[in-house]
Amino acid sequence: MRRAASLMVLILAIGCGVGASFITYRILRERKVVGNLSLGAEKPARPVVVAAVPITYGTVLKSEHLKVVSWPAETPQGSYTEMESLVGRAIVVEAVPDEPVLESKLAPINSQGGLPSTIPRGKRAVSVRVNEMIGVAGFVLPRTRVDVLVSINPQGDKARAASKLILQNVEVLAAGQRTERDEDGKPQTVNVITLLVDPGEAEKLTLASYEGDLQLALRNNLDLDSVKTSGAILGTMVQGNQPVAKAPRLAAPANAPKEEPAVQTVEVIRGSTRTVEKFK
Repeated sequence: MRRAASLMVLILAIGCGVGASFITYRILRERKVVGNLSLGAEKPARPVVVAAVPITYGTVLKSEHLKVVSWPAETPQGSYTEMESLVGRAIVVEAVPDEPVLESKLAPINSQGGLPSTIPRGKRAVSVRVNEMIGVAGFVLPRTRVDVLVSINPQGDKARAASKLILQNVEVLAAGQRTERDEDGKPQTVNVITLLVDPGEAEKLTLASYEGDLQLALRNNLDLDSVKTSGAILGTMVQGNQPVAKAPRLAAPANAPKEEPAVQTVEVIRGSTRTVEKFK
């Protein structure tokens, strides 16, 4: 009897052990599956065309500008897998080494490289002559932003000479030199700055450069706020803080009749007596 009871206990213990082992195996297996799902399955690397060297905007891409790398993560939208698809395209945004060359950074197919390819749709590039002072001592460089002011002296009247801010937050496309001929036909080197404007701004800039003197004001690229100004007029600047002169008194003509002083009358009542007093 005791032997049978011991056998039953042994069988029960073995059954419990087997059950516990099975449950433990299931739990560990489920945790492994969940862990793999949370980490995500490893995706295979794909080829992506990136910049092999620093590329400036307006460059027509060649094979030496590009290289193909294995991209372990999800490929960027608009990326390319073959260099042949990019050779001959012009880039409109600067690229650094190992940066993917995306479609959004390229000029339209069959467009020329250089400056024309960097002009967005609806914009125009206008060049103006500048000197060292107008060019903010050489700090106006491509990709900087400037405000444009014009000073005008209409009909040579200095009191009406005025300065006005006509364009704000204008991007500089290029800054350099070009050779022109002076009045005697001799070649001379002049500084030229090319600004990116819309057609309406191009009209203002052209008229201002023809009728007056231009001045550029360099601004912070992160400062995009526009301001309202009333302009500056020389006559107002000079006389604005001066006291207003009093008008001089005019002397009366010698033969003018003398004015009689005005007479005031006052009625005085004393009891039953009533009198009228006159005062000059």
